[in-house]
Amino acid sequence: MEKNKLDLIFKSYDIRGVFGETLTPIEAFKIGSAFAEFVDSESIIVGHDGRISRFDMLNAVASGIQDYGKEIIYVGMVPTDIVYSLSGLLQKPGIVITASHNPKEYNGLKFCNSGAVPIGEFSGLNKIKEIAQTLNTATIREFNSHVTNEIDLYFDHLNNLVNPEKISKNLKFGIDGGNGAIGSVFERLSKDYQFDFLPLYLDVDGTFPNHPADPSNEENLQDLISLVLKNNLNFGVAFDGDADRAVFVDDLGRVLSGSIMTTIIADYLSRANKNLKVVHNINVSPHALSILKDKNINLFKCKVGHSNIKALMREVDADFGGEHSAHFYYKDNYFADSAIVTLLMFMSIISAEKLKVSDIVNSYNFPPSSGEINFKVNDVSESIDKITKIFEGEFDFLDGISLKTADFWFNVRGSNTEPKLRINIEAKSHGKLKEVLDIISSTI
Repeated sequence: MEKNKLDLIFKSYDIRGVFGETLTPIEAFKIGSAFAEFVDSESIIVGHDGRISRFDMLNAVASGIQDYGKEIIYVGMVPTDIVYSLSGLLQKPGIVITASHNPKEYNGLKFCNSGAVPIGEFSGLNKIKEIAQTLNTATIREFNSHVTNEIDLYFDHLNNLVNPEKISKNLKFGIDGGNGAIGSVFERLSKDYQFDFLPLYLDVDGTFPNHPADPSNEENLQDLISLVLKNNLNFGVAFDGDADRAVFVDDLGRVLSGSIMTTIIADYLSRANKNLKVVHNINVSPHALSILKDKNINLFKCKVGHSNIKALMREVDADFGGEHSAHFYYKDNYFADSAIVTLLMFMSIISAEKLKVSDIVNSYNFPPSSGEINFKVNDVSESIDKITKIFEGEFDFLDGISLKTADFWFNVRGSNTEPKLRINIEAKSHGKLKEVLDIISSTI
């Protein structure tokens, strides 16, 4: 029975489940112990987001690690990317207790090895699962949760990555914390960089009382858009539950896709690095890729998912990585994704350009795009197969299916973390965009 639960909660690059049902403290103990056995280090960095089950999960995971005889460097309630960065700075493996943007009843685990090296399905996650399946007992104790001061190293690291002096003090922005983990560190971040901002939902609350902590759904951005427009702000930014992803809104209230942000950041970085290497996932906009190719940026295509992106970035020694889902990766941050670094990078770009965000975006002339649309389906493979039979053309099967024609492009793939089909479409006109979406939605 326990083995079946592990089968349910182990995903392609992390662990997710409903706490108390598919993911219980017993499973969490076993996974903590298995992770301790899997990594070579005698100490492991552990942090968590603000979910209501965080301490039950912490007690279980910590007990598993200590049961195997290893020490814990506890960094408390932090965004996921802080654990990644500290893993690089301290050369220690890390665990983050989080279910990212999933609803409040979920929890989960994300892992990295020493140096922020990703652990995914084919780079250790399956082995951790195998070890966990062999464990039969679990003794869970209350963890003595004394927070260490390694967080100071993280903020020193940030200052080295993006000098506060490069960010104009004239910028004023809105931030929607979504009641997630960003609220645990934003006061310190704001003090270091002297932000001028208007806040929404920065108090950490694992019940997510205002809206789901999922900025990929535009419904959850309406309060932020209103805040930006009402107060004539330079931009807005919304974080997800564990604050490793940030979605931006321009001064006109338009949501900036991950593809647009990938273009803005890569273009900016290429001005100082004529041999810039950028890894992108399969559903980054073809228009974005065309712009970057024209600027002689070296592009490398990858499957969706942080462990896949990070592995390829290390393989080709890439400088930057961008996903359409709004995860952004930096070589100087140990190839790890960071929403906080992205916020600072974006602000330094705006400061250097001395233009409105909307003017920067308009200069790239992006065509109509659907954004990511999610459909619940009974069978992902069957739905994808139906789509391949409706459209004519040469499909790319790297990650789901992608089709590019003279008039439109789309990618359809199954989610790695939820029972959903994720669809992204780009077309030369709004009419063609609607037509393609209607065909796909009626087919599945």
